[in-house]
Amino acid sequence: MRLHGENFEEMQKDYSILLLEGTLLLLLVQDVQACHITIDSSVIQLGSPLLASCSSYCPEIGRGAVVWKLDKDLLPEAHVNVHGNTSSVYIRSFNKTSGLLQCFVDNSEGLQLMDEILIRAGYPPSPPTNLSCFMKPSDNTVTCTWLPGEDSLLTTNVTLSVFRSVEQCVMPTKSEFNCTPLMRQNFCTISRANYHFSRKLAVWVTVKNELGFATSAPLCFVPQKEVKLDPVVFTEAKATTGGCIKLQWTYGKASFVKDLKCQLRYRSEFQTEWAKLVEVSSDETNQCGLLGATKYYFQIRCIRKTLSGQWSEWGQSISQITSESVPTGTLETWWKILETAEDSSMKIQLFWKPMKKEEANAKHLSYIVKDLLQKETQLCNTMNLSCTFSLPPGKNRVFIWAQNTIGASPEKEIIFFATNGDPVRRMYVSPNDDYSLRVEWEVQVSAKAYVLEWCKSAQLPSCEINWKTEFKGSTHSILHDNIEPYQMYTVTLYPVYNDSIGTSIQNIVYSKEAAPAFSPELKPVSVDESQIEVQWEPIPLEKRNGFITSYTVFWRDPNGKEDFSTVQGTVTRFKIKNILPFTTYQVFLRSSTAGGSVNGTILMVNTAVSGKPDNTLILLVLFPVLFLVTILLFIICIMKHDRMKSQLWPTVPDPAKSRMGKWTSSMEEMPRLMVNPTDISQFLTSDISIVDRLQEKKPLTETHTKETPVTKTNEINNWRFYVNTDTVQYAQVITGGYREQSPPTSIYVRSDSTQPLLCDVSPSPQNYENMWFHSQHQEDSVFLVEEENVMDFPLLHALETHENDESFQLFN
Repeated sequence: MRLHGENFEEMQKDYSILLLEGTLLLLLVQDVQACHITIDSSVIQLGSPLLASCSSYCPEIGRGAVVWKLDKDLLPEAHVNVHGNTSSVYIRSFNKTSGLLQCFVDNSEGLQLMDEILIRAGYPPSPPTNLSCFMKPSDNTVTCTWLPGEDSLLTTNVTLSVFRSVEQCVMPTKSEFNCTPLMRQNFCTISRANYHFSRKLAVWVTVKNELGFATSAPLCFVPQKEVKLDPVVFTEAKATTGGCIKLQWTYGKASFVKDLKCQLRYRSEFQTEWAKLVEVSSDETNQCGLLGATKYYFQIRCIRKTLSGQWSEWGQSISQITSESVPTGTLETWWKILETAEDSSMKIQLFWKPMKKEEANAKHLSYIVKDLLQKETQLCNTMNLSCTFSLPPGKNRVFIWAQNTIGASPEKEIIFFATNGDPVRRMYVSPNDDYSLRVEWEVQVSAKAYVLEWCKSAQLPSCEINWKTEFKGSTHSILHDNIEPYQMYTVTLYPVYNDSIGTSIQNIVYSKEAAPAFSPELKPVSVDESQIEVQWEPIPLEKRNGFITSYTVFWRDPNGKEDFSTVQGTVTRFKIKNILPFTTYQVFLRSSTAGGSVNGTILMVNTAVSGKPDNTLILLVLFPVLFLVTILLFIICIMKHDRMKSQLWPTVPDPAKSRMGKWTSSMEEMPRLMVNPTDISQFLTSDISIVDRLQEKKPLTETHTKETPVTKTNEINNWRFYVNTDTVQYAQVITGGYREQSPPTSIYVRSDSTQPLLCDVSPSPQNYENMWFHSQHQEDSVFLVEEENVMDFPLLHALETHENDESFQLFN
């Protein structure tokens, strides 16, 4: 029971909610119905007036002003009229194909939309024209076509109506069959079930839109009399002699149809329009009068001869090349005398234009240049458009013609005149477009023609010459052949007179200019402390892309300060002045034409040090260097002290202060030796070290060996000599004990050596050996000692030998 009661309460709540929602919806519907725009029609004719109003049941009308908008544009208040609770708007001419009309009320809450409506405008449909129908024998259908009327700017419906068995061609009240074409199609097809071959058929077209409808005039016809054949198909196209082509064709599925007449049209490969129509009445024809070696295109269409109907569509074209025939044209020529020899013979270059296609009658032609007086000799036989030959003295004319496998063209005589006529007074060449040039000149009254030559300037003098002839009275010409942008061309003009050729004048031109392909590389010529001179090579003609109008030299220092100077396009050297010494500069070149500019690579240049020394700069540079050198020398002196001392201040003993002079006690104890001078074997010699002040020993000459040991008489009194024997006994004098050193205990050391004295020089003498004896590498036999030097050496003085009559005294 409790559950049942709870369900009942919930049901009451749901009913209350539904009742509230229904009431609100009813109020909303009543409010929408009460507030709407009233208008006669939302589709009107373009340009007609429009009147619209808001319903008087809108409660908001009295609470604020009414505002109208058309496509969000406010309509002027002059067009708005408020009467009671109704607001209306009047538009004198609605000139839009569509527009959204809106009604607002302007109150304290702003603009509130009450209603809106889309207005569309257009025109009533216009009737179709040129209604025609034909039957196709291939599928027995009838197709009707028409031309639509003017666009109504509104959606239209098109219907083709068909009615059979109409004796009088009057539009019936109803149709038996209706055909609706697809969108934007102007034809409709009637199947075989909806018409009879031999009975009249009435057709008309109805066009309808929201503003009305229109109907074309009815068309009454018998289907079997309005036949349109399928396109004719060629089966053969064959070239025959005499410039003729034989053609054959078939009618396809309409081959059962007899008595046809056809039209044939054709054009050559050089034509864009079809030639005159040719009537043919059978399924083949032989078309003649065509150019030789030329490709032709053919088309054909047909219609029944005895019955009415329509021409078939032009069939698919067929092409064929005609056979060659004799050339019919004459050659246009030009020539240049390359050189004239002393014997009056001439070297000539002859040019000619190719024959027109309609005159050549062949794909390939050969050209013959010949002197008819010497028929066996040909000057030229070529397929090119120029040749070079020599004429013997007294000859000034030749003949030229073209020939193919069928025959030759008419001969043309060429007379070579002297090129000494008057030139034209003025010639001006300018671009016509990117691929042509315009040449203008002042007319020469007596000239019968003008010849223009042009070629690429970069390829002179061996360039390919293009030429053109303009006849008498011409003052300008357009050059088209082989003209390209960004290339310099040399144009030459010759006036041609009756008996001479005028002197040529030339001009150079570009059809279009651009920036050069590159800018030249700078090369330094000279550099000093305040200026830099640079030079560059001119840009090659084929890379300039235009006339060089100027060069601009830029230079920049390490601080980023930049300067420049512009020179003419003919200059290839420039000197940068008033710059800083001992500075690195960046230099580059900009090349300019009328079509643009391009920068070159950067050249780094260091200026020289200033000629006026800067003391501060010198100190800053040299002081660190001198300081480092001084430190280095000081370190070397410390590390190499002993070696430096021995090299710079060698230790030399002083013989006057030697202790050897005081060693008399030992010397006195030695017994005096008395020897017989005649007994040379008893001589004792000592190995004595001579310390200082000895003259360099002179080498012995051959004279010394043959004469006495002392040859000069003035030296006998000052020198003593001793003779070594082959085997001697000698004593060795030990000299130790210099300064603080102790003398050796043994003064003399006896040696029993039998070695020859002074035969071999000691490789490394000891400190007590006399260097004088070893300064020569030859063996000496005589000791030469100056007596005046003996007193300075105590040892030698002690060893001085006094000569007497019978013996030598070795010691005093």
